Amino acid sequence: MHMCLWFIVCPLTPLQPDCVVPATWERNKNQTSHNIQQFRLQKYSNLPWSTSSTTTTAIDILQINLAKSKVATAHLETLASEININHFLVQEPYVKEGKIAGVPRKWHQWLSSNNKAGIISLPSTNNPIFICSTTNLTAIKIQTITGPVNLISAYSSPYAVLQDTAQDLTNLLTKIGPEQALIGADVNSPSTLWGYANNSPRGNIMEDLISGLNLHLLNEKTQSQPSSVGTQRDGPT
Repeated sequence: MHMCLWFIVCPLTPLQPDCVVPATWERNKNQTSHNIQQFRLQKYSNLPWSTSSTTTTAIDILQINLAKSKVATAHLETLASEININHFLVQEPYVKEGKIAGVPRKWHQWLSSNNKAGIISLPSTNNPIFICSTTNLTAIKIQTITGPVNLISAYSSPYAVLQDTAQDLTNLLTKIGPEQALIGADVNSPSTLWGYANNSPRGNIMEDLISGLNLHLLNEKTQSQPSSVGTQRDGPT
């Protein structure tokens, strides 16, 4: 199983307990085999994550590892209508000719250069701005009442050098400076901080990244759900 990591970069205002609300959506037998992680940016004027006045009550953001599945990727359209998603942070989407295939053409999409991390924004969203794509991540900027928020999707294969992804994240967060950011990443890095029985060298790298950049880890040991289910490993990654 894969567990994504959620980080919030909120340098100007402390993280509020009701600022980001986690939710999960469980499949039925006829739907995609992946669990997903969903977060909502609530519209409260006194919180750093307040949404733009041109949106409705919240911005809903969903993370999912699609395991390069054509069926799972195409199912995003159904998910968007069923649970009102505004932005998808995806890992291992089904890609054809350099684009995420199977989603409506009117949806905005961005991919990392290795096609392993992507962001999809629905047309109803507030004119997201593309920031950058590197080998291991892609990022956009959305506007909120209190200023811009950067959405970042990242992926590192269990066989890849995780330090490369960590460096990409470090470089990007340094570049955006004091602006807020929300990161959804599947980096295959076991750690007791996000629910594993034991730590790992890859987990240690991510722990160092979190502490070094003063990130707020949103995963909770007892509540975080795997964002992809498979048979390669026993436990979330």
